[in-house]
Amino acid sequence: MKKVWRLFSLLMIAILLTGMLAACGSGKTGGSSKVSVGIVLPTKDEPRWVQDEQRFKAALADSKYTTEILFSQGSSAKEKENVETLLNKGIKVLIIAPHDGAAAGAAVEAAKKEGVTVISYDRLITETDAVDYYVTFDSVAVGAAQGQYLIDNAKGKNVPLYLYAGAASDNNAFLFFEGAWKVLQPKIANGTFVIANSSRRMISSA
Repeated sequence: MKKVWRLFSLLMIAILLTGMLAACGSGKTGGSSKVSVGIVLPTKDEPRWVQDEQRFKAALADSKYTTEILFSQGSSAKEKENVETLLNKGIKVLIIAPHDGAAAGAAVEAAKKEGVTVISYDRLITETDAVDYYVTFDSVAVGAAQGQYLIDNAKGKNVPLYLYAGAASDNNAFLFFEGAWKVLQPKIANGTFVIANSSRRMISSA
């Protein structure tokens, strides 16, 4: 399900880019080091971001726009450096999946000052109004599907349930948890699941 939503997100970005760059009149310029679209992804150490790199390349392969993709390797400082590198190459559009949604604010604000259109991809960049577009899948629905899978495969009563929400720097982690919690909470309340990594039953709504 997440793969389908991810492909849809990339399609939406491709459509956005076509309109925005056509309006800017930005394309390849012979012999120039200019880059039309800069893409910054969180890390090359996780297969999903490497897959997204290839998907971005495929989506833009037949376009007239130049693209450069950089990885931040889990560092907000490297992420900021990557954005600065792309700005120096004259990008018109910045697509960024932030390592830390709040920390990325300064980098995208610098991009906005240069007149660059900013697209927050997959993870929301928070605490700033410098984001023009936010393209992602329905994280709450994905979390609900994950929770429903546990329910569908639970056997009997008092099934141990370990709750983990993910990285605090990733806004999607809260959304996944929200979706999962909505469907799991009634099953915790009726004794199907017992939370194993907390002394509290957490039966009230989140």
